[in-house]
Amino acid sequence: MPGLFSPLTRAALIVAALAIIALIVATLPTDADAAARCTRISSEGGSEYIVNSCNACRKVNIRRKRRGIAMPVMRTYNVQPRSKFPLSMKGPGRSRITSEIACEGEAGASQNLFDPKNPKVAEKKCVELKQTAAGGVVLVNSCGTCRGAAVERYAANGKPMGRQAYKLKPQSIVPVDPRGAAGVGYLTDVPCPS
Repeated sequence: MPGLFSPLTRAALIVAALAIIALIVATLPTDADAAARCTRISSEGGSEYIVNSCNACRKVNIRRKRRGIAMPVMRTYNVQPRSKFPLSMKGPGRSRITSEIACEGEAGASQNLFDPKNPKVAEKKCVELKQTAAGGVVLVNSCGTCRGAAVERYAANGKPMGRQAYKLKPQSIVPVDPRGAAGVGYLTDVPCPS
């Protein structure tokens, strides 16, 4: 429609539109951002998983949007190194990673800006999953307290085959039976219930 806007108004609208486009492009993640990420979302059989491909624990923020629901669901998960963590959000919708940082106590983790003189001392990692010289897998408890540890077994195609919990006495080594799995991943350890 000629004459609807003056040439000066049209020029101002074009400049404003270009500024908005430049702002949107500047906030989009770059290939370098994506390459720096350790985690990604994987879908298998109707379930979603966070896959951590790095050798460090990652704190991952997830946002899940469902059609017809205005507010997205947001969750934060700590994903152990070289592991796959199932998302608890089921049903229709799409999950995406909004941010990823090092877990507390890991190199590169965020610092307490309000009390920099007294940073929290990271809890010592007690249990590790190690491979033996014979090719087997063991859980090693290096702490002086009883620990409960969880592992997950994976098939050759990466599908989970189930989890198992172990009770480890202080300063102990417990063999992990593969039960036909192609791989075993460490999930977490907690103090034994008293």
